[in-house]
Formats: sequence, structure tokens, C-alpha cells
Amino acid sequence: MSDIVPAELLSSEKPVAFYGYALAKEGLRDVLLDRMLALGDPSRAEPGNLVYEIHRDLSRPEAIAFYELYENGAAIQKHLNAPYMTAFFADSDSLLESDLEITALELIRSDAPGLD
Repeated sequence: MSDIVPAELLSSEKPVAFYGYALAKEGLRDVLLDRMLALGDPSRAEPGNLVYEIHRDLSRPEAIAFYELYENGAAIQKHLNAPYMTAFFADSDSLLESDLEITALELIRSDAPGLD
């Protein structure tokens, strides 16, 4: 699982965030969207998870965008190893056109809620 998220995020002691895109195979966008939405509640309930949101990119209708924010890299690692995430990744090849596109972000706002 750790090859999904960049190593610099997984080792961070500071809050970390990333956004990305999941590109569904033709005709499977709604199935992929439903699977990703089902990950929302358990992911948001994880200790260390500050934000977990799924979006539609209006400029890329075939893509499902996501944004995640965690207290640190250890929280991301726990998220990736959660049973519902390992189940998602176990059969994601049947739904995804390509690998997830992940972009690491560095949080620069020190007064963000929940980041004391």
C-alpha cells in the first residue's frame, strides 16, 4: 500500500495532505464513485484523519477527485492499512483505467482548525 502515497508524506511528523484523481474504466465511473463514497464515513472516523472528501471535477467528467488531510504520516499509513482500504485496493484494477494520480501538498497555514 505504501507505494500509493509518496514516501515524504508517510514519514512526516507534521500535518500532511494530498489530492488526487481516480480515472474509471469506461462505463464504470458511477460504480467507482459509489465505492469511493462508501470509504468516506469510516475514513473520517479514523484517529488522525482531519479531512476526507470526494469531488467531481467539472472539467474532467470521467475523473473522481479526492482530497485528504491527516495529522501526520503515521495516520496515513494506518488509513492505507485499514481493512476497507485494503479491500478497495484489492479489486480496484477492475474499476480504474490507470493508477491513482496523487499530488502531495504541504500545509502552510499554521492556524488551521484541528492542527494545534
